[in-house]
Amino acid sequence: MSSILIKNIGALATGDLRNPLRHADSIYVEDGIVRAIGKGIDYRADTVVDARGITAIPGLVDSHSHPTFGEFTPAQNALSWITHYMHGGVTALVSAGELHFPGLPLPPEPRIALSLALLTKRCFDNLRPSGVKVYAGTLLLVPGLKEEDFDSIAAAGIRLVKFIFYDYSLLPNGEAERYVQWAKKREIKVKIHSGGVSRSGVSQVAGVEIIGRISPDIVGHITGGPIPMPEEEMKQIVDNTDHYLEICSSGNARLVLSLISAVKRRGAFHRVLVGTDTPGGTGIIPRGMLRQVGFLSSVAGIPPQEAVAMATGNVGRAHGLPIGTLEEGKAADIVLLDKIHGSVAKDALDSFSKGDLPGISVVMIDGKITVPGRSQQTPPPERQARIGEGGR
Repeated sequence: MSSILIKNIGALATGDLRNPLRHADSIYVEDGIVRAIGKGIDYRADTVVDARGITAIPGLVDSHSHPTFGEFTPAQNALSWITHYMHGGVTALVSAGELHFPGLPLPPEPRIALSLALLTKRCFDNLRPSGVKVYAGTLLLVPGLKEEDFDSIAAAGIRLVKFIFYDYSLLPNGEAERYVQWAKKREIKVKIHSGGVSRSGVSQVAGVEIIGRISPDIVGHITGGPIPMPEEEMKQIVDNTDHYLEICSSGNARLVLSLISAVKRRGAFHRVLVGTDTPGGTGIIPRGMLRQVGFLSSVAGIPPQEAVAMATGNVGRAHGLPIGTLEEGKAADIVLLDKIHGSVAKDALDSFSKGDLPGISVVMIDGKITVPGRSQQTPPPERQARIGEGGR
């Protein structure tokens, strides 16, 4: 049984929009689970982390990623990208489809799509690069799938399917709606590639009409990935549906501001998710999630602790995953961070609100410290946590 006590925390963002800040300065972790959060906790522990007044947030959860072979991505011919993202505060990645296998025929035939989903799910079940949780195996929906195929992915633990290559001229035959019914019957979430075509040029254009017909759970990169749907159609989706609304680093920044304006009007902050839509044509961006949180806070006017929730707890809830919030009984996926020396901000949350990048000192995944002192991907924080042995 291993234990960690984090003490002297300055601010604690929970990742839960209902209560985004918690008045606490201590976190006690045992066997990878947060057991207690409070003031002045003084439990004996194997390891003691002195946060020295810096900020604790849940590990960031990238709502839209494209893993392929472990930490190698053919899309950018790059290695170790998942480890680099972990140094950017990302503790979990949700796959939006494993699209970048060299030579993969697009759109894939039904058997290939199913086999690809099952293979990548099994591989990432056995691989945790630098401890990062990769929720892989998203089934790419194409014509010709059978209901038993949905049984197969459900049995494998796959919890997401995606419309991207489906031929929408076939919608009158009702097959796409059946896919959605089969998925929801098995508690599998449905995502749709919205807007214009992707880098492949093979994906299908989807705006308000297609989305209304299919009724997915999550509207993928609603502000563009890279090309958004018409602005008025985006606003109709905010106003007339309850779909989750995903913002990605690959998209249109002006449309992000328009989306947030509509979201504010509807009081729909709980529907906003943050992802990167990488690796792909946008590249590899280890600090992408941090930068998106900063953009939402400093430019779109979202309080920083609520912007953090859009990149953590909202994502976990939308995808039906038990991650993204910093609370008792949940996995200890925690990031300790502070303002960077030279920033005019007061702390990490104020850095987000001012548009500054914060510096990461510690990343913890399932109670294991994976970044012990400072990140390789951010400048050093002004204050760095101190890690030492405790005692029993």
